[in-house]
Amino acid sequence: MKIARLACLAIVAVFAQNVAAQQQSQVHVEKPAAGFVVKTVDLHHLTSAEAVKLLAPYARSPGGGVYDVSPSMRAVTIRETQAVFDEMMAVLARYDRDAANVTLNFQLIASDNSGTRDPAVAGLDSLLRGVLKFSGYRLLGSSVANASDRSRVSQSLSTDRDPYSLTVEISDLRVGGTDASVHLDVELWRTASPTVPGRAAINPRILSTGVTVPMGQTVVLGTTAAGDSAGSRALILTVRPQLASTKK
Repeated sequence: MKIARLACLAIVAVFAQNVAAQQQSQVHVEKPAAGFVVKTVDLHHLTSAEAVKLLAPYARSPGGGVYDVSPSMRAVTIRETQAVFDEMMAVLARYDRDAANVTLNFQLIASDNSGTRDPAVAGLDSLLRGVLKFSGYRLLGSSVANASDRSRVSQSLSTDRDPYSLTVEISDLRVGGTDASVHLDVELWRTASPTVPGRAAINPRILSTGVTVPMGQTVVLGTTAAGDSAGSRALILTVRPQLASTKK
């Protein structure tokens, strides 16, 4: 009886070892990929949930990812290759910051061959004469708009004849480094289009363009005909963006 009991216990022990071995063989333990970094990054303005949502699409390595440390903490843990981690940090540097404002300075200038030198556009006179064929430039109206990234503003430009208005959409506002710039989609409208006998009606929208402008530089967005079929007059719209301020 004692021998039989010992044999039974041996069989049970062997069976238990086999089950454990089978269970172990079914568990796949993935070893960390070489070259991975694991770092917890503090956030300044984004919440951890916002940062995870922002960075998750950039996590593309098997076993990598972005993790919310805690709802009460402004931090995320990143487990990725060094290259992807650096890419995520660049994205954070762009979006985890104070909301930036930009000041947009617009000028609407009339050009002709009168040789006029308007002191109001003295700073642009030599530039305009160097790139355009006209000899006279006169300021018709100006406008200053303050805006933030991904916003839209409307401005009026009063002139001595017809009033004009601007609509501007601001996007891709970059405030740091040497590539500080802003992308603008601008439309210039003639607010009132007088009907002149014998002439076709004037299209209220006279300019529509998009341009990326370096911060602090003035660019000519475009020239439009001012109703002279001979091309001896034109309207010129310029813009100069400046970083206004940063605030939360």
